[in-house]
Amino acid sequence: MVLRNLPNSANLGFSGFAASAFLFTAEMFNPKQFVDIVQASGARYFVLTTKHHEGFTLWPTRTSWNWNSVDIGPKRDIVGELKEAFKDTNIHYGLYFSQYEWFNPMYNDDLKYNTTVYPEQVTYPQMLELVNKYTPELIWSDGDWDKPDEYWRSREFLAWLYNKSPVKDTVVVNDRWGAGIKGKHGGYLTFHDRFNPGKLMKRKWENCLTLDRKSWGNRRNMTSDEILSVFEIIREIATTISCNGNILLNVGPDMHGLIPTIFEDRLRELGPFLNTHSEALYGTKPWIYQNDTVGDTWYTSRYRDQPNDNVYNMQIEGETIIYAWVLDTKGGSIELSRVTATAKTKITVMSTDKVISPTAGRTISIASSDIPWKDLQRRDVIIFKIEYASKDNVNLIKCFINKSLSYLA
Repeated sequence: MVLRNLPNSANLGFSGFAASAFLFTAEMFNPKQFVDIVQASGARYFVLTTKHHEGFTLWPTRTSWNWNSVDIGPKRDIVGELKEAFKDTNIHYGLYFSQYEWFNPMYNDDLKYNTTVYPEQVTYPQMLELVNKYTPELIWSDGDWDKPDEYWRSREFLAWLYNKSPVKDTVVVNDRWGAGIKGKHGGYLTFHDRFNPGKLMKRKWENCLTLDRKSWGNRRNMTSDEILSVFEIIREIATTISCNGNILLNVGPDMHGLIPTIFEDRLRELGPFLNTHSEALYGTKPWIYQNDTVGDTWYTSRYRDQPNDNVYNMQIEGETIIYAWVLDTKGGSIELSRVTATAKTKITVMSTDKVISPTAGRTISIASSDIPWKDLQRRDVIIFKIEYASKDNVNLIKCFINKSLSYLA
C-alpha cells in the first residue's frame, strides 16, 4: 500500500501548492490508526510518499526549509511517526521519493544551464538522510525520467546503499533511477503505472495502481463509483501474482490526516478474504500456466516440500499444489481446462470444508451444485486448492532462453 497526501497536478502552480500546504494540517493524524487499517487490509509492505513532485517533504530537512511537514502544516515528522508505528508489525516499511521537483529553481536552472546543482544540494543529501534516519526496507524512486542516472548520482547512491548503508542487507529498490532505466534495471521492475501484462515475467515486477480510479492524491469530489470495488482489487491481485508480480495499491489521505472512510471500508473488506485464502497468495509462485483458456481463472502454486529458486513451479504430481482463482463464478459449471486429474486428485473449496474428487484422466469440471455457496466468504470469487494433479511436462525455462527482458509470449 502507498500513501500520498497533497494534490497530484502541476497545473496548480507553486502558489497553489503553497496554499494547499497550509491547508494540510493533519490534526487528526494517528499513525496507530494507519497501522490498524493497513494490517486489516492484508498488506505485507507499506510505502509512504515522503516527497512528491511538488517538493514538500513529510520529514524535517534543511534541504527543504519551510517546505516540510514540521515547519508548516502538521508540525509533525510524519515519516518518523509512521516508522515507529510500523516497527513491531510484520509489514515492511518503505519510502517513496521523487527525484525531480516541478518548481524548484535549482532543478529548472540545471535544465537550462546543464548543471548539477539540484542533485548535489537537494536530492542526493535527502536520500542519504532518509536512509540514515529512517532505515527503510524499500526505496521507491520516481520522477527520474528527464535526466540520466549520472545526473541523479544513482549509481553512487545505490553502491553506498548496498555496501555501506545501515540497510545494506535488507533494502529493496525499484527501477526508476534515470532516463531509460525503468523496466530494465532495478531490484524489481515497475515499467509504468498500472502495468499488468497478463503474461509471465522473468523478473519480479509490481503493479502500482490507485484505489481511486482518477487520482493518486486525495479528491474531495470523488464519488463511490469511481473507487475500485473489492472484487476489482482481488482480480488485480490474482492477475498480477499469477504472472510473478506484486501489488502496490495507492490510497490518498485527506488534509486532516485521515484515510477516507470509503477507502478504509474497501481495505477492511479485502483483508479477511486475503487472510482466509492466504495460502493461495503469500509465498506462492506462478504455475506453468498463468490463466485458463476457459472463463476468467488464474493460477498460483507452491511446492509441498521441494525448494525451488525458479520463477515458477513446474507441475510435479504429488509435489505441486495448484490454486485456481476463479473470477467468473456464473454458469452451471467451472471448467479448469489446464488441470488434469488423477485418481488421487483432491480439490478443496477454500474457506470451506468441502472436498471434491474429480474424474481421473480428464480435465477438471466442477458442477455449480457441488459448491457450498452458503459457506463461501464471497460468491463472486472462488479459490480451489488442487492437490495431486497429473504431471505436466511444460517447461517455461526453455522459453526464457534468448529472451532479454520481455515477458513470455
